[in-house]
Amino acid sequence: MKRILSTLALSVLMAGGALAEEGKTYSVNQVTDASANTPSHMFRFEPDLLEVPLGATVKFDNFDGNHTVISIKKMTPEGGPKFKFSKMSPDRNVTFDTPGIYGVTCGIHGRFGMAMIIKVGEDNAEDLKSARTVVPGGRMGTKISQILDRLEDK
Repeated sequence: MKRILSTLALSVLMAGGALAEEGKTYSVNQVTDASANTPSHMFRFEPDLLEVPLGATVKFDNFDGNHTVISIKKMTPEGGPKFKFSKMSPDRNVTFDTPGIYGVTCGIHGRFGMAMIIKVGEDNAEDLKSARTVVPGGRMGTKISQILDRLEDK
């Protein structure tokens, strides 16, 4: 009986931890680093790869520059949130209830490679494969491909 109760208590604690993670808020900073030696390092998201559970909220902070936050249309899973924030947007939070890989860029600095990936939910090889088929061109696409490579190597 003690073993059953111990197992039950452990299961409840583990489930509670998973539920707590689902409602967690994660922060992404939009950086302008004037000391950087290349545009792709000067304008960036930190982190540029964020892995979150279903139900998590991501808050986009913009402390030091004119940045926007835009979901990349072709890199948004079906049913997932599409968003576009300016520097002046009062609420720069997005809750992710649809699993998949989301591409995010800055509408002003995306051409310099300012992009990131948010992976929502469990690992899924099909999500990664699908994301690779819609990578945009230019420096933004180069940055996204590098992030997808890191995600694949995990």
